[in-house]
Amino acid sequence: MKLNSALIPAADRIRNIIFDFGGVLLDIDIRLSVEAFARLGLTGFDPADIHPNNSGIFLQLELGNATEEEFVHKMQGYYIDTLPLRTPSEQPGQPRPGQSGNGPEQIIPNEIPTREQILGAWNALLLEYDRERFRLLERLRTAGYRLFLLSNTNLPHRTFFVEKFDHERANPGDLPFEAHFERCFYSDAMHLRKPDPLIYEEVLREAALDPSETLFVDDNAPNTAAAEALGIHTFTLRPPYTVFDLFAE
Repeated sequence: MKLNSALIPAADRIRNIIFDFGGVLLDIDIRLSVEAFARLGLTGFDPADIHPNNSGIFLQLELGNATEEEFVHKMQGYYIDTLPLRTPSEQPGQPRPGQSGNGPEQIIPNEIPTREQILGAWNALLLEYDRERFRLLERLRTAGYRLFLLSNTNLPHRTFFVEKFDHERANPGDLPFEAHFERCFYSDAMHLRKPDPLIYEEVLREAALDPSETLFVDDNAPNTAAAEALGIHTFTLRPPYTVFDLFAE
């Protein structure tokens, strides 16, 4: 297993690979969380509020400046604060827009969303795992590459995706999620987020990586541009390419 030199010109020099998570190792769909929030009466969010703009409480959560409980409290407060601003059709007890209202599950709730409901809606954007991507990581480790994870994420999400992966392992001998990497770097734990150059400098320093021997794979062009400015080799993973296209047996 080696890097595809047709896509990675410096393939022969790469010894270390830093992977992004969402959009690279796990597919995500921000709209699913926006829609799930709307079903709880938390309306008015745009997918860009969550990613890539990460405004307000979403940004603070991703930087580790807000706890899970503060996030839940903020979302519950948003539900209360926006009640006077809603149109009659958006008020609690009314059918959700575009739905018939024939069943209770179709009605905008008239109670403040619970912690479990809010976290469930927040985690809805995380899609199912493709285990083949992690088998690829195992082959890369066997081939001698040092593997790292660098993700803009938050404590509720990473608790969910790590526990989900470990719970769904087919065999007891399968590697746990974080064991696929030499080190996992999470934005909320570092109080830094991509594309801030400081987060890449911290990863290079803590992992003792030579940027000229390091590849960073991310699906967000500003993130790869910031890493490239520090001498790190990069690949911006966008359709039609998938992570499998970067490697050859």
